[in-house]
Amino acid sequence: MIIRAGYWVRCGLLTLVAAVGLDATPAWAQYNTGPTGGMVAPLPQLQTEGTWGEVIMVNTKWIVVQNQMGQQFPISMRGITQTRFLIRWPTTLNALTPNSLVEAIGADQGSNTLIADEIMVYEGQAQSLVTPELRSLLGNTNRPVTATDPGYFRGINAFDVGSQYSMYSWAFPVPPGNPGIERLHAVGPVADLNPLRLRVPGNNLATVLPPASGNIPLTEVTLGSSTFVKKGDLAFMMPMEVTPKSLLLSHLVIWKKIPKSQFVP
Repeated sequence: MIIRAGYWVRCGLLTLVAAVGLDATPAWAQYNTGPTGGMVAPLPQLQTEGTWGEVIMVNTKWIVVQNQMGQQFPISMRGITQTRFLIRWPTTLNALTPNSLVEAIGADQGSNTLIADEIMVYEGQAQSLVTPELRSLLGNTNRPVTATDPGYFRGINAFDVGSQYSMYSWAFPVPPGNPGIERLHAVGPVADLNPLRLRVPGNNLATVLPPASGNIPLTEVTLGSSTFVKKGDLAFMMPMEVTPKSLLLSHLVIWKKIPKSQFVP
């Protein structure tokens, strides 16, 4: 499960409502900002494909996130399941063990080798979120390559080489090393660290290489809990609906600045 980290922006310094009264008084999510000539302000709209914000208040029942426009969104902990609420912690290759389950995605280099965009690590209960696999993906869509793809509707012609490669790479192999054409998704336990190799189904190994910069974003993914959330954390949200009382989400990911081993509740 990939949730991409390459497109967020940080929010500025923020102010907030006090935590007291969130349980007693409904949180109105910027619904009514004051007198408007008999009209109430419209509910703010968020991008359904995902938006970023910063945590400005948290308790056991609510997380309040503020976006760059200064809009504040209360999120009820009762309205999102644990498997849709994740925490991502920075980690290192040295922290991996043979019991670690690792997920990597990136440009297919052939011979079960990929140049990773990012790497996610799952330990303990969080390993229920992923299943060991090795599969090719269509271009940058993160959709698996299939013999027929009913979701691919783009019209192509003899000169549209990129689209033909994306559509037909399952039958006509694409030269390795072209990240916009074919990608590889690998999930498995650690077999080696230098270079990083994962044990994937079929008694195979997948080799995960760093990009030219030499740095691979590496995070440990854990199941979400408000206990782990603190003011100032970065939040990625995928909204389903903005209501006067709460923001309803399909996914919530909290990005931590320290490794999980250093966290103090």
